[in-house]
Amino acid sequence: MKHAVITAVFGIGMILLLSGCANPDSAGNKEPVSGYSESAVQKKEYDDGAARHIAALYKDIYENALQDGTTGSLEMIRSCVEGLGEKGYAAVDDKNQINMINPQQVEDFCKAVREKVPADLTLIVVTRAGGFLQYDFHTEDGTVAVIREEYQYVDGNLENAGAVSFRADEWQYTEEGWLLFEGKYYSESYHALLSSDVTEHMAIRVAPLPETCRKLNRQYLLPVGYEKNNMFLVDWDETDYGALDFYDLFDRFYPLVYRRSVPYTADDDLNAGAVYQIPADTFEMAVGSYIRIEESILRQKTVYISEGETYEYRPRGFYESGYVEIPYPEVADYQENSDGTVTLTVNAVYPEENTSRAFTHKTVIRPLADGRFQYVSNQLVYPADGYDAWWYAGRLTKEQWEETYSGETYRDQTYGGWEHISEDGSLLLADEKEKLEKDIITAAGQVGEIYRDAAIEEDLIYGHIVRDFSRAQRDEVVSLLGQAGYVSVADGVNMQNPEALREFYTAYQEKQEAMVTVFDVRTNGIIGACTFLYRDGQLQSCYMQIAWKEGGVPEITSIEIGDIKQIKLTEKGYFIYGYEDMPYHSSLRQYWRAAPLSDKCRELTEQYVHGISYVNYNAFVTNWDSSNAEDILMPCMFEDIYRIDTGKVIQPENGEIPAKVYERIMTTYFPVTTEQVREKCGYHAATDSYPYEMIFSRQYPPFGEVVDYVDNPDGTITLYVDGVWPDYDSDCAFTSQITVEPHDDGSFRYISNCIEKGELEIPTVER
Repeated sequence: MKHAVITAVFGIGMILLLSGCANPDSAGNKEPVSGYSESAVQKKEYDDGAARHIAALYKDIYENALQDGTTGSLEMIRSCVEGLGEKGYAAVDDKNQINMINPQQVEDFCKAVREKVPADLTLIVVTRAGGFLQYDFHTEDGTVAVIREEYQYVDGNLENAGAVSFRADEWQYTEEGWLLFEGKYYSESYHALLSSDVTEHMAIRVAPLPETCRKLNRQYLLPVGYEKNNMFLVDWDETDYGALDFYDLFDRFYPLVYRRSVPYTADDDLNAGAVYQIPADTFEMAVGSYIRIEESILRQKTVYISEGETYEYRPRGFYESGYVEIPYPEVADYQENSDGTVTLTVNAVYPEENTSRAFTHKTVIRPLADGRFQYVSNQLVYPADGYDAWWYAGRLTKEQWEETYSGETYRDQTYGGWEHISEDGSLLLADEKEKLEKDIITAAGQVGEIYRDAAIEEDLIYGHIVRDFSRAQRDEVVSLLGQAGYVSVADGVNMQNPEALREFYTAYQEKQEAMVTVFDVRTNGIIGACTFLYRDGQLQSCYMQIAWKEGGVPEITSIEIGDIKQIKLTEKGYFIYGYEDMPYHSSLRQYWRAAPLSDKCRELTEQYVHGISYVNYNAFVTNWDSSNAEDILMPCMFEDIYRIDTGKVIQPENGEIPAKVYERIMTTYFPVTTEQVREKCGYHAATDSYPYEMIFSRQYPPFGEVVDYVDNPDGTITLYVDGVWPDYDSDCAFTSQITVEPHDDGSFRYISNCIEKGELEIPTVER
């Protein structure tokens, strides 16, 4: 299934893309739709009992997936779809990768549309984001009215993300088994910019498709697709490659072969063109891995520079992007041939043109013994007179390119992602860089299975991240890397193989050349591989960021070289280091805990200490008990304590917090009375509320870490807490004893605090 909307261009180079899934400013048509009025849509936005009933049917499945870190996986989506089907709903997934459950309901409704008799239909589309779309259709006299509501899980709660209504201007159930419809609805922001309504195109597969066809599609067609390449748009075979564009194939195959994004990127200046000279072995390995072609033929069909044994390469620029909304392939049939090849019959589904068969092509692939494969040929077989792929933009000819781009930017011959690294500035030699990059990808391959079915989404900063990457998944990645012999760590997890880091530090102190790599697993699934090298009296780090593509394929998306100013391995076991040039918006120091910490201490830290501040209020930097607890009360501390209690960020109303909420939180977590809270925290009797005082973040604050504890006879727990302040090279800046009283309902109360100076002065807080 796919949402498609009109794309408009303003002036030169300004493109506005508005998604049909977006929550519009005003739901529905400007005129009432037959069967569903605008007021009905507004009512449904607030009366979503039916949707909550649907959500309850697979709530357990979703929550288990959250815990297991499998949200967005194909199996999780399949379980949800099948669960809804068992309760009588017509249900399908948003990527059309699972056969619809109860398709007869949709077919019966389509029959009612053809026969112009009244009918209703509810269709549920389960999304990989953990929510679903609910379509309510109503037909009379052959017209179809549509209400689409979007529901998403936010912090474990189902929320209505918006609703739209429209009349289906186009409605058809195709021979290929697809339901296609089109309609327009009003959006205030869209209308203000374009003076028109949003046009939405929908394509939902209703008829079942053999699972083998789906697997073949995912394995052979979707990795290439129709975007910015003509591999499946022209006729070619291994005897005549026709109009096949090998530069586009290089763009498609390079990430599959080298497990990282193509590093040869367009110029930031839209009016300038970038030109690279790519080493012959790099270019030929990428293309030759998936296309059987002689080097001499490949060099004839490209610009090959024999003097330097390189290929001239111009990345696609702004004016070669093509149309945004394009078809997508679906393998409709297949045939295993006697020579071991497989012929795939592929239909191009194009919601924008309201067709499930814009064109058909037969693609032959050759499976290889080692699990790899090659594309053998492609032939367009429908329409008989050919298909005009108007949405595809071919690369500019050299003359067009020179005319379009005002300036050329020639780039030096490069290896992989290292073109920005100065040979003089990096301590690593060229062959060391190459080996290190390969070793990093090999290490990432050890954990690829965990990412195989993960929900991957694009991210502006990281390139690709993993949606709902669970704590259990993160811990397993750290464990598997450790079992493979690598130094690995994550926040809240003991470092694996820390002795390698200690050996590096010892060699550094003795001024002996040494190198070590630490794999840091992030909460978004990204793995940061940080390699430290000490050589000739200099200390550097080489940071490689590993992101993930669909199917658990790792790729290096960025590489950074940094000069290290200093490193320190503390007696307690913290590895702390700082750069000569501090990265923008970075802390003064970076750090890992190399020495292990007991699971119980980590649990107590997470439950009682994590999230409290040592610099915004004085509750944990002064000595107090029940006799003087009112002295620590400050309005700004409520925000942190509220988050500890609820797991949510406070949402004040008009800058005020209801007294009932405020006083419950403060009297639960501290030994104070309501009267004391009202006196110290600015109670407003007229509104029965408290003013919201925002906490402003401070640079380089310390954090607390429980290093020991005592269970007291009265049921309280005394926590021995070290103040860790990496930005000042200290893992014991101060020490404190915090006594807490656990409650049966999961809440607790801070009973007292006693703090002593350690390696640094105790922070002071002004009231």
